[in-house]
Amino acid sequence: MNRVRAGKLIFRDPVLLCGMVYLLLYFDASGFLRLGLLAAVLHELGHILVYCIQQRHLPVIEVTMTGFCMRTAGERLSPRQRLVLAVAGPAVNFALAGVWAVRLAQAATIRGSAFWAANLLTGLFNLLPIPPLDGAQMAAYAGALWRQKYGKCTQPAGNDCKTGTFGVK
Repeated sequence: MNRVRAGKLIFRDPVLLCGMVYLLLYFDASGFLRLGLLAAVLHELGHILVYCIQQRHLPVIEVTMTGFCMRTAGERLSPRQRLVLAVAGPAVNFALAGVWAVRLAQAATIRGSAFWAANLLTGLFNLLPIPPLDGAQMAAYAGALWRQKYGKCTQPAGNDCKTGTFGVK
């Protein structure tokens, strides 16, 4: 597997990744793919911002064909911090969808509607309880918090960058 590292970013298969992004953007005459990618990047920036607030440094981010993955293995994060970290991405998408819904009520545009839909769908998709999506992370760490508070303490399911789309490891 070919990897290129640039500071805190690790690009897995960079030639294939750049080529695929180039082709997708080349054939995106409508610009809707760009809005979807923007929603996904803003989603990830939500995770990164919360991580930086919690840990006071940037995470290592792996960029692959299927998305981004923050490497948090080895970091001292409590289940509560990990839960907040998982919630941050969808929260950004839902906040942007809410702001755009208000804007669309005043003046509806095709691009505005597409950006609203991209954020809403990105947020909803990431709530699915399927690892490594945020919904599975939220369920695992909410369960860990529940077990800490009310008894039986077991380890929540983990996540790895090899299977992930937009995941937190």
